[in-house]
This record gives sequence, C-alpha cells and structure tokens, in this order.
Amino acid sequence: MPFEKIRHTRIVRFLYIAGCFVVLLASAFPAQVWAWGPQGHRIIAQIAEERLKPEIWQAIQDEFSIKHLADVANWADQIKSDRRETRPWHYCNIAEGELLYLQQRDCPHGECVIEKTHFFREELLNPSVVGRKRKEAFMFLVHFVGDIHQPLHMGNAADRGGNTIKVMVSGERTNLHAVWDHDLIHTQGQSLVKYAAKLSASIQKENALEWGARRLVEWANESRKLAVHQGYPLELNDQGELSRHYLKAGEQAVELQLKKAGVRLADLLNKTLKP
Repeated sequence: MPFEKIRHTRIVRFLYIAGCFVVLLASAFPAQVWAWGPQGHRIIAQIAEERLKPEIWQAIQDEFSIKHLADVANWADQIKSDRRETRPWHYCNIAEGELLYLQQRDCPHGECVIEKTHFFREELLNPSVVGRKRKEAFMFLVHFVGDIHQPLHMGNAADRGGNTIKVMVSGERTNLHAVWDHDLIHTQGQSLVKYAAKLSASIQKENALEWGARRLVEWANESRKLAVHQGYPLELNDQGELSRHYLKAGEQAVELQLKKAGVRLADLLNKTLKP
C-alpha cells in the first residue's frame, strides 16, 4: 500500500477514536450541571472566603499554606477511600418521621456530621492541637459545614438518605440523593468563581445576620425539614420523570442552602480563629 494512503488511513482512525473519546467525555460531564461536591463545596468555600475578616483570612493563609479556601474544600471527600472510618462523618440519619435532630437517638456515638463539626471546631479552639492534626481539623470543618446544608445528608436511614430511591431526570436513571448532590446546581455557563460571587452579592445583610445567629443544630434541622417537606415528596411528569416544578423548586432551595452555608462557614471561622 502506498505510504500516503497508509498515513491517511491512520489519521482517519486517530480522528475517529478521538471523536469517540470526546463524545464519551461530554456524556460523562453534562453541560451546566454541577455537583454539591466537589463543585458545590467549592462554591460554598468561595462565598465564605469573600466574607472572612481580612486578619482571619491572612492567618488561614499563613498557617495552613493555602491560596484559596476552595482548594481544601473537598479534601474530606478525597480521603474517604483510604480512611473508611471517616465516611459516616459526612451525614446524619434522622429517625424516619422526625423533623428535629436528637443526638441521643440519631448520633449516640458522635459519628455523624453534626457531632464531628462540633468536635473539629473544638480541635481548632484547643491550643494543644498543632501541626497536621490542626490543619486536618480545619479542612474537615470547611467540608462538613457544606455537608450539613445538603438536605439529603439529613435523610432517612432506611433509604440511605435517598440513595435507594430510584428516579428519572431528563431520561436518565439516577437516585434521589444524586439528584440533590448533582442535578440542582446550575451556573448558567458561568465559572464557579463568578457564580459564587453572584450568589454572595445577592445576600442581604439582614439575612446574613439572621443565618449567622442560628446554632449548628438549627442548620441541621433546616436541612432535615427540607428533606422531609421538599426532597422526599416526589412529583413526576407524564413520562415518570421528576417534574420540572420539582426540579425548579429544588434548584431554588439548593441555591439558598449554598448561600447559607457560605455565610455560616465564614462566621464560624471568624469566631473560631479570632486571636
């Protein structure tokens, strides 16, 4: 076979394989759909970073050697495969039918996101906790504040926070937890930084003050009520998919939760790390 024909055949084959790869990549990462984690956690961290007191932000940068709070927002998820004991720390199963968290009933051994958030804040307040242990406490805290605000992280044990509830979204099979993790944050084509800045700019001062005044257990109860009243009651269209009304209402709820989490994370760090 002539050399030029062989070369042409190889180029066509390469372009075909490359095209298949692009199609697969596009299907794996659908446009304008962002996950609560990692992207959702980065949005929360970005909102919080803008609201940190300058001296607190400088102290964080100096002590923990980070350029942006978002850079460590997903560390707690990234270590779960190696540190399996940390997996239950990201959520709390509330007794089915209950709207309020009770530590003795729902987290008697302290192995849930609510109690671990308390624990790691106390670690940061403890002057004897230093070095790597202190940085890990900081990174867990940044992540867990976000987790508390994802409603299905305050779900029912029987369905594993919605993981076993199968649903359809835009013709794709998924589960209810994944919907609230992956399908309800839309940036409308903006970068995460610009989207976070837009959310932050829309926060009214009086709202920020009100959100910051709530206790940690109240954050969890807000998420629990969202899960019970809005997450679990499914609305389906004629095709058996989650309805547009359900998804739109969920998008609005998640956007508010992202804003609350960012404000509260900043407030928590400002109070915890003050000199």
